[in-house]
Amino acid sequence: MKIVNAVLIVFMFLIGIFLYPQLPDQIPMHWNVMGQIDGYMSKPIGVWFMPVLTILMYISFQIFPNFDPKKNKYKLFKHEWEIMQMAMVGFFTYMQCIILYLTLHPTVSIMPLMFIGLGTLFILMGNYMSKIRQNYFIGVKVPWTLSSEDNWNKTHRFASWCFVIAGIFTLAEAFFVWQAPVIIFGSIMLAAFLPMIYSFLLYKKRVHAMKFVYLGILGIIVILALVRGMSGEDEWMCRDGQWVQHGKPSSPMPIEACK
Repeated sequence: MKIVNAVLIVFMFLIGIFLYPQLPDQIPMHWNVMGQIDGYMSKPIGVWFMPVLTILMYISFQIFPNFDPKKNKYKLFKHEWEIMQMAMVGFFTYMQCIILYLTLHPTVSIMPLMFIGLGTLFILMGNYMSKIRQNYFIGVKVPWTLSSEDNWNKTHRFASWCFVIAGIFTLAEAFFVWQAPVIIFGSIMLAAFLPMIYSFLLYKKRVHAMKFVYLGILGIIVILALVRGMSGEDEWMCRDGQWVQHGKPSSPMPIEACK
């Protein structure tokens, strides 16, 4: 796994070196929830930011567990932990490729590409989440999981399903373009906060109350779907020099040139 990670990081630098002469002076580095660029960096920083950040992240993965009071637990999920590290490095490599590609092709929308990467990452992390053993560095670290190993194990099995489901929804958004902000925040809520609620109810021995949480989520989804279907707030988006419908625009296709 370490060799794969090293190859990916080297590739990030190589693709930056290869494309550097073709890149403009400003590199887009941040997009809002609608996929619109709202932040740039100068070319030297923009090209090398992701590779350097990935190196720092990977180094932290190697160092921080040594300071964990439960560091002996890591050997119980060593293989899974290595795969999760590779997934993160792979995601950052993918993001480096997306940033450079969109810099050279500014009319291409980042949203489908981003959702493919995020969805794949969620699914990969979810598949191995249940194997994580109690520690203070990675996982769902809340008082109830840290105080009980049984709570930790059950919560992470539950979190595994949450991550996978969030990943499936995120991947679907890449191809169906339903409503990006809803999918982004919904996936984060599902993957990050639902396991915390489950852990608390498990601690209180009231796991049966999760059915009310599920009903609440279902109700929100139904309401959002109805609003989405009845709303005229959709728009025309410019992609590859052509106007493309995003949902059901209430206005006719723009007559000006798409750039």
